[in-house]
Amino acid sequence: MSSLALTASLLKRSWNKMLIDFELIPPGVASRSQITKLNAVFDRLSARQVNQIRLPEPGSGFRASNLIRVYLQSHLRRMLQLTEAAFTEFFDGRGVVAILCARGLYEGLATVTDFEKELKVLLNGGDLNAIFQFTKEKAHATKIKNWVQKLGNPNVTAKNVVTMVEKLKTIRPNVHDEYDFLSEIAHPNGVGAVGFFANMSNPEDMAYFSDSGPDPQADLQWVLVASYFLSHFEEVMDRVEAELPALSALGAANAPKEGDPTSSP
Repeated sequence: MSSLALTASLLKRSWNKMLIDFELIPPGVASRSQITKLNAVFDRLSARQVNQIRLPEPGSGFRASNLIRVYLQSHLRRMLQLTEAAFTEFFDGRGVVAILCARGLYEGLATVTDFEKELKVLLNGGDLNAIFQFTKEKAHATKIKNWVQKLGNPNVTAKNVVTMVEKLKTIRPNVHDEYDFLSEIAHPNGVGAVGFFANMSNPEDMAYFSDSGPDPQADLQWVLVASYFLSHFEEVMDRVEAELPALSALGAANAPKEGDPTSSP
């Protein structure tokens, strides 16, 4: 790992230009074309970040479309941060943290993909209140029972992320086994603790410790595999955002008339 660890400063110096420099990738781990595509999608998604979104649309006051955009923007930032952090932590020699970030990318894509699937059904139905309510529930989703009780809506209970991850098998046929393996490292089990940091396979009957883990090159491959999910995330954003102009038009057409006490989503 020493040669990879020494590239940390190079990686940081190149950070403003690209996500990852191909020259930092050991031979056989990824092609130049794959790294070029990864850098490109990272740049495109980074450029889509906005600093603020006003929820009510001008004129109609319709809120659902922009709440969906808030949801997407929030997950966009999460995906970008996890990707960036995965590479930083790997090249700084913190392999477990890099794997934690990679695992988070599996979960992030699974969550947004599931959101899109459910949203599409509601969009086809055209019920504006249902669309707005669904998006609010997903924006506040939580596993903390006290929070669910305070919100007074059982629909804000977050789905089991493992169930959602398994639905990514159309993208990664072995996603179940991959996620299980990453989880073993992410959790403080044998693989994620002694198996990762302590090397006891030696004739000296000694335990030798390393922050980088037993197979740094394999860890880097996991980081790259997870980072490639950015392309699928971009596709989800494109599809959902393509639906929003029509949703906004429908919201405007159904906006309460002046003096009407009812409120628009």
